[in-house]
Amino acid sequence: MDFLNIGSGEFLFLLLLAILLIGPRRAVELVQQVSRFAAHLQREWRTVQQEIAQEWRTLQEETARAVQPVLQESAQVRREAQNVLREVAAEARGVQERTAAASSLESPSVSLSPEIQQPADDFAG
Repeated sequence: MDFLNIGSGEFLFLLLLAILLIGPRRAVELVQQVSRFAAHLQREWRTVQQEIAQEWRTLQEETARAVQPVLQESAQVRREAQNVLREVAAEARGVQERTAAASSLESPSVSLSPEIQQPADDFAG
């Protein structure tokens, strides 16, 4: 035990000195008062802890109630955005299919002259 730089031997010496100065009867009363005070402090500390815990729960509930409408609205916006994206994707597939069908019908056969097909290699060594 090293409380306030007082070792256990020094603490026992101070305790004996206090008993001698105060007297055994008064020392017992003093110990009882100190123990009642310690019990009172414990009760007060528990009360403070309970009040803080209750306030914490109240704040959590209020925050959840305040955030709930925003979460519901964001979920609705997300669903609407997903629907719009599905519609855009379906329309893009339709355009792609129409473009592919139109290009297969109108694909002209283009033949390039041999000079254009064979690029000149100016850098060959």
